[in-house]
Amino acid sequence: MTMDSTSQHNEISTDLLIIGGGAAGLWAAITALEQAPELDVTIIEKAHVHRSGCLAMGLNAINLHLGENASPQNYVDYVAADNYGVVRRDLLHSIARNADRAAPKLESLGIPFPKDPHGNYVRRSARSIVMHGERVKPTLAQRALELGARVFNHTAVTNLIQGDDGGINGAQGLHLHSRSVIRVSARATFITTGGASGIYKPNSPGSARKKTWYCPYNAGGGLALGIEAGAEMTSFEMRFIALRTKDVIAPTGTLAFLPQSEQLNNRNEPYLDLRKRQLGRGLTTSERLLATIDEHRQGNAPCVVTIDQLSEAEYDELIRSYLQMAPAIVLLLKETPDADEKRIEVTGSEPYVNGGHGMGGFWVDINRRTSLPRLYAAGDAAGGAPKKYLSGAFAEAQIAVEDALQAIPATRLPASEDRMFSASETRGETRHGDLTPYQIEERLQKIMDEYAGGASSFYETSEGKLQKARAHLASLEQSLNRIRLEHKYDMLDTIDMRHRILTAQTLVEHLTARRESRWPCYQSRADFPVRNDVEYKCFINSKKSQNGQIQCFQRELEPPFSLLGKD
Repeated sequence: MTMDSTSQHNEISTDLLIIGGGAAGLWAAITALEQAPELDVTIIEKAHVHRSGCLAMGLNAINLHLGENASPQNYVDYVAADNYGVVRRDLLHSIARNADRAAPKLESLGIPFPKDPHGNYVRRSARSIVMHGERVKPTLAQRALELGARVFNHTAVTNLIQGDDGGINGAQGLHLHSRSVIRVSARATFITTGGASGIYKPNSPGSARKKTWYCPYNAGGGLALGIEAGAEMTSFEMRFIALRTKDVIAPTGTLAFLPQSEQLNNRNEPYLDLRKRQLGRGLTTSERLLATIDEHRQGNAPCVVTIDQLSEAEYDELIRSYLQMAPAIVLLLKETPDADEKRIEVTGSEPYVNGGHGMGGFWVDINRRTSLPRLYAAGDAAGGAPKKYLSGAFAEAQIAVEDALQAIPATRLPASEDRMFSASETRGETRHGDLTPYQIEERLQKIMDEYAGGASSFYETSEGKLQKARAHLASLEQSLNRIRLEHKYDMLDTIDMRHRILTAQTLVEHLTARRESRWPCYQSRADFPVRNDVEYKCFINSKKSQNGQIQCFQRELEPPFSLLGKD
């Protein structure tokens, strides 16, 4: 059942609380209720579960489906090589063993998958298959509701409820329409909110600023809730920067698999092929981005992907594919003045903190337990395992739920204490001030772009710049108390800005702690431009201490991976 309107104050007890109704959150609810229908499962979503999160517009492929031609070990080795050895191999193995469950399950729910003449899924690459997934989110939402999940839409979580043992006993939030407080006590809590966008200056200004690759409403909420509660986090410095079509920021992966397509600079040189020949090997994902950025540095931009070689049937198939997940580019293709040439300009996005493509998120064990008892993380919120994509997020949600189902019978919640946001935010009061959330957002994005490796500096940063970022962010945090609260969405934007600033502060500390350049563009230090495997082939983790300081430390690459955080 959906709870779109509430009384002034709600006290609810549930077995499983899922914070974030995106793909991973809905999969967690479906898994739990299919395996244990007697459970009480509650989802809190700040938008609406039918069209929220990264899959709001749909998806045209399952980007991790191994099939019979690849093994879990092949996948793990590929991801490790692509990320220069710093990955959680245990997490990747568990993802690979479970990822192929996603396609048949989605198909059983009514999501179309094209088949070849032999009845097999149509492969887009060695590790991906084609899907017609425009309706994947409403389909998952409907299934969760049919199974009996309780859903609070339009509800922003403001704080986790913490027990005397430091574990998590649920969460408290604000229902935006009624301005009422919702308090949910839970025997197990799951963070499936995704990562963080909007912390760096976007490619497009003004009213187009929300046209980003990553969901623009993913504000790092779940990450910030964990940071504030003292959870151990990992690898924020391994940001994800997408190589995407300019302006509409549509995926270039859809173009990369086209027959005979080339990525060219303004001299019509296939610069990726030239870079491969120079290195004598294939390029990693971040090196493909770096090659494009270098073309800009050298005056060889703009860079394009050619589609003029496509037949009419292939072009129509491209249009259908984009309509499944990025319809804006279809308008661009239909209106472009050089339609006969059909060359699509590509560029880098702004950086994101993201545990699905990148590696930033909660430090978790093999069962996706965080360092805080009774708190799990899955999908983009779980760190250490990049390139998990949709099926990997599903796998993590299922792993976490199945562990929680084993633990719940013995769960006894200790007494709780609340870590509250300001009273006006949690009660939804009007507050007079001289700043708007948008002004805070602009200031945050300017700080991060200029000092913490944004697009304007070719994604590079340095010690001096990071120190400036740290000081400016501390000042900006104090400015949150000056935000004017009038409309219900001012309150949501204020909560989001608080989360974005805390996520940005954690990111800056991680960038400062890694004194090397490991992932080109994703993490590039102009003052330490070389990869340093002697000192920094490790994880950079962090915890926020009781005095409010974010402290970074190193974790080894090899197991056992303890969840006992360091102070």
